[in-house]
Amino acid sequence: MTLKSVQNALFKIYLNPGYRLAHRLDPRALVSHMCLTGDEAELVQNLLPAEVEQFAMELKAKEMLSLSMAMPVTCRWLEAHCRHVLREYEDFSTYGRRSDRWAAAQGFVQYLEECVDFYDAVPPTLPAVARLEYLLLTVRDEQENRVGSVRPVTAPPVPRPSWDSLYWKPAHTHAVHFSTDALSVVLGKKDMRDADDPIWVVIAPAPYGRVPRVLRITAPAFHLINALERPRSAKQLYAYAQTHGLNVSEQALRALVERLSESAVLGSHHLGEGVAGE
Repeated sequence: MTLKSVQNALFKIYLNPGYRLAHRLDPRALVSHMCLTGDEAELVQNLLPAEVEQFAMELKAKEMLSLSMAMPVTCRWLEAHCRHVLREYEDFSTYGRRSDRWAAAQGFVQYLEECVDFYDAVPPTLPAVARLEYLLLTVRDEQENRVGSVRPVTAPPVPRPSWDSLYWKPAHTHAVHFSTDALSVVLGKKDMRDADDPIWVVIAPAPYGRVPRVLRITAPAFHLINALERPRSAKQLYAYAQTHGLNVSEQALRALVERLSESAVLGSHHLGEGVAGE
């Protein structure tokens, strides 16, 4: 008997309700299906169904606790208004041992997007709030992995921005459109059912601290940021805006990219002469 093979069998049973049902109905058939023999087969076959269910419930409770900590606004609202939606997700969701650490939150967002079509009690703002909380979660996680929590004392001088300065959207930065005002709900400024206005936001890791950058932006800014998947000069970005009919002036575009690069939302490389602040 090897520890790895036993662990694999137990995790399949504990994490998958289909395996638990098969074990309860016919444990001999299940161990045969799992190709277990000898001591491994005997161990799995003699598991008490009540113990299997209890351990599975404890694992699921742990997963749901992690989900509620990751997406507090979403889960609190569901607990208060649509508890059955949470319980149903808890019943059918399954995760493997090697699932991404935020797989539960990602799957929950997709689940809530579908719930809007099936449950009248689920407002369209709820999946938007869940998606926003998920993005904040992943950006915060990335930020804590690669930056410190203390503001830098000094920063090296950089050249002044110019029309030839390059800008790009770094990895883990998201420009997002929501059909409802999910941000105001997360901030506690609006109720889940009173946030009908569409919004555009950009979410990015901050250069220090533990709170990501979250900025409201205009619809043209949303399209411009997403056009920076590859580096473009300010001149090229303005040409892109003109070609795609975005209502943005040359002055407004300059101000936008400079403000976003100063906030560490955009990456930048300035080719201008002199030093900023001189």
